[in-house]
Amino acid sequence: MPAVAITDHGSLASFPDAFFASQETGIKFIPGCETYYNDMHLDLKRFQASGQTWASLKLVDPDKWERMRRQRHVTVLAKNSTGYRNLIHMTSEAWEIGFYYKPRIWMDILDKHREGLVILSGCMNSPLNYEIRNAYLSIKEGNQDNAKQRIQRAKTWMQNMYEIFGDDFYIELQMPGSKEVEGSVHALKISADWSDQFGIKSVITNDCHYIKREDFAVQKCMMAVDQGMTVDDPNLFIFNSDVQFFKTRAELRQTFVEDDYSKAATIEKFEESCENTIEVAGKCEGFKPDLSPKLPSIEDANKKLVLLVLDALKDQGLYDSQKEYLIDGDMVTHKKQAEKELKRIIEKGFASYFLITQDLVKFSKDREWDVGPARGSAGGSLVCYLLKIHELDPLKWGLSFDRFMSPARGGYLLKTALE
Repeated sequence: MPAVAITDHGSLASFPDAFFASQETGIKFIPGCETYYNDMHLDLKRFQASGQTWASLKLVDPDKWERMRRQRHVTVLAKNSTGYRNLIHMTSEAWEIGFYYKPRIWMDILDKHREGLVILSGCMNSPLNYEIRNAYLSIKEGNQDNAKQRIQRAKTWMQNMYEIFGDDFYIELQMPGSKEVEGSVHALKISADWSDQFGIKSVITNDCHYIKREDFAVQKCMMAVDQGMTVDDPNLFIFNSDVQFFKTRAELRQTFVEDDYSKAATIEKFEESCENTIEVAGKCEGFKPDLSPKLPSIEDANKKLVLLVLDALKDQGLYDSQKEYLIDGDMVTHKKQAEKELKRIIEKGFASYFLITQDLVKFSKDREWDVGPARGSAGGSLVCYLLKIHELDPLKWGLSFDRFMSPARGGYLLKTALE
C-alpha cells in the first residue's frame, strides 16, 4: 500500500508514532481523525439550560432524545499543512467547546475549518449509514414514516457535506459483515446508488481495530479491561466480529463476493471505489511536520542571560571568589564555571529556553506553589542555580555540568554573547 491514514476516535495522539514509522517504511502517512459528530450541539446547550430531564425528553420526543445524546462518526483527513492545522483546530474545539461524554464536532466547525481537508462519510455509525440502517429496521417493523424521515436526514446530510467540500467529500462503502451488522447491506446499496445518482465518488473502507484477524481476541480482552468486565459478559460493548483487521484489496474483494454485499452493488462499483482510495491518497501530501523547537522569541536572549548570571554572581559574592572546585576534570571558580556553561548554552541556542524556565519557576514561587529543590542532571548546572531554577550549588557538591549538557550533544550554533 502506498499510503496509510490514521484515524483514531476523537484523538490525534498517535501521530508522532505513525510519522516516525512512516519515515522508517517509506509509506506515506496521512493524518486524520474519526471525529465524533453531532449536529444538535446548540439544541443540547439549550436543553441543558432549560432544567429539563433526559427522562422527560425521552418520553415526549424519543427521536430527538436519541439524536441529541448520541454522536455519529465522520472521517476527516488532512491533505496538506493547512489541512493539518485545521484538523488540530477542529479537534481542539471538539474537546474545549463540544465535549459531551465525547469531543464532538458539528457542521459549522467542519465548514469553518474545511480548507485542506478530505471528508469521508464515515463508518456504520456515521450520520449517513446509521440513518440508512435504522430506516431499514424501521421498514421491517412496519414504521414507514420513521424510515422516510431517517432516509431524508441521511440524504440531506450527504448533500450538505457535498455542497461544502465538493470533490473532497467521498461516500464510504463498508462491509462489516452482513450477519454481524443488520442493515449494512442495505446501507451499502443505498450509498452506492446515491453515489451514482448524485455524482459523489465512493471509497471502499474497512474499520480497522487490529492488524490481523487473530488479534480480535486480544482486542476483546482490551475492551473488557476498559469497561471493567469479563470477556464473556453479555453486556460487554464490542463489535462482535473478527473482520475489523487490516485488509488487503484482495481480502476486501473476497468479502464483497462471498458475502451478501455483491447483491447491493456491482463488482465494477467495488473496483472503482477501491481505485478512489488511491485518488484520496494522491490528494494528500503526507505528514511533513516542522520538528524545530517551538520557543517564544526573546529579543537579545543571549545578552539577557549573561547579564542575569553575572548579576547573580555579584549578588552572592561569587564573582571575585578565588575558591576552586573540581568539576568535570577541571579546577574552576564560580565565575569560570559560569562562563563555561554560558558559552555552551549560547552555542547550542538554548538561552531562550533557560530564560523561559526561569520565568516559569519564578511565577510558581511567587504564588507559593511547590517547586522542588532540583531535578535530575539539571542539578549540575551552576547557571540554573544562579537563575534560581533550582537551589543546589553544584560546585559545592561536585556535580557535573557535562552530564546535564554534554558538548557532544547537538545544538544550534549561534554567535555567543561572550565574544
